Amino acid sequence: MKPVTNLRKIALWLFLLGLFFIPFNSFEGFGILGEYDRDSCVLFFLMSSLFVFLTGKIKIPYKNLIFQLLMVMIAWFIISVAFNGYDLTQYYFKHTSGISRFVRQLIALLISTIVLFITFYNIIENANLKEIFFKVRKVFSYSLFVVVVYGSIEFLIVKLKMDGLRPTLYLFDYFPFTSVNIDKWTNRISSVTFEPPALATYLLSIAGWMFSYILTGKTFKRFIPGLLVIIFSFLSESRAVFFIIIVQAFVFVLYLIKDRKYNKLFVKIALISVFASSAVLIFFMRTTVDYVYNELTSFKIDDGVHSTSNKTRFGIQTAMYEVFLENPIIGTGYGLQAFESKDKYPEWATVDNWEFRLKHLNEDHVPFPPGFNLYLRILAETGIIGFIILILFLISILLWCYNKAFKKQNEHTIIALVVTISMVGFVFNWLKTDTFRVYAFWLCLAFIMVMIKSNKKLINESK
Repeated sequence: MKPVTNLRKIALWLFLLGLFFIPFNSFEGFGILGEYDRDSCVLFFLMSSLFVFLTGKIKIPYKNLIFQLLMVMIAWFIISVAFNGYDLTQYYFKHTSGISRFVRQLIALLISTIVLFITFYNIIENANLKEIFFKVRKVFSYSLFVVVVYGSIEFLIVKLKMDGLRPTLYLFDYFPFTSVNIDKWTNRISSVTFEPPALATYLLSIAGWMFSYILTGKTFKRFIPGLLVIIFSFLSESRAVFFIIIVQAFVFVLYLIKDRKYNKLFVKIALISVFASSAVLIFFMRTTVDYVYNELTSFKIDDGVHSTSNKTRFGIQTAMYEVFLENPIIGTGYGLQAFESKDKYPEWATVDNWEFRLKHLNEDHVPFPPGFNLYLRILAETGIIGFIILILFLISILLWCYNKAFKKQNEHTIIALVVTISMVGFVFNWLKTDTFRVYAFWLCLAFIMVMIKSNKKLINESK
């Protein structure tokens, strides 16, 4: 038993290191990892997977309905390609054949949905649920600390022009998987991530975990992690993600209202928010109103600051919808919509748009165009059948979240609340991103599976 125990301990430490390094992806990356090339965390997760598999005791929640839906979804993704066998052999774009593209996309999918998820599930299942929850939260708080320190210095440099701090910021070049890059063009902060949207996505991934400190802490310090998440999501200037984190905060507030023992806490937070908002409006009313107006109107394709990115995003989404209309039942096959979309980008999106000229339609630019919307991507690639399976999968998760966090509360309710807040964030975030490579999603799903199994075990023992 001791060798197995040691293997599990190593797997746990590698798993926790991987969680810490989730935001650290500003380095050049490892090309051999393909879609995962910039994600330093996946190195630790894959090593953790190795040690989990070496124990020889792999647990798979195959009786769980949510897991079964996941398997059905993956199976249909593969079948959708089989139904498009002829087109698969004819596709060629960016020096990549359709077969090569599908194989790469399938491997990337299986790494997240099978390898990493099963690893996370086994690590959590083999630990005390509360203990592993607090360990994960503490690791996320440590990584947030580094993100905030870097981001604060970066903000002072790019926004307040305190160039004397540049040497201090460049010390982070010595930090693992980090390459300091000050954005000279947009003057936005990205901290240890490779771009501002990546920073914002990381923040929404840990928002629920940081909000939970408010419930488990006793002093004023318990509010700091959650406030930092909100503040830095605002400073990242990622419009969509800032909105998502506000929605996550709203879900948290709804829980405070629902649970009577936290009603006084809700009143305190409400009063602080009212006074803080009033102070901001009084002293910075014009600046605040101008900012809100600019953000609300920044999604137009003729917006001066965001016009290029908006044209690219909406143009690609429009093309994917056109692909879906031509392939409504089974789609083009998983991972293959770009071969069809490239001929359907609208003229209003491509004219005078350097992103299409230099990247998305440039045969020598290796990366394929992102889809910017998982739901549209699944519609285009796997048709209405794949889309329905995906929606059923997500609905089953959200129903569990609602029941556990808001209806049937127990000793694990705070864990369920964190998972709920996180899942709400991921569902909204997939309106602007098109990948299943969302590590915190599979982490939360693993917690759900373990809690379901734990609840069934308690029910059986009570009979």
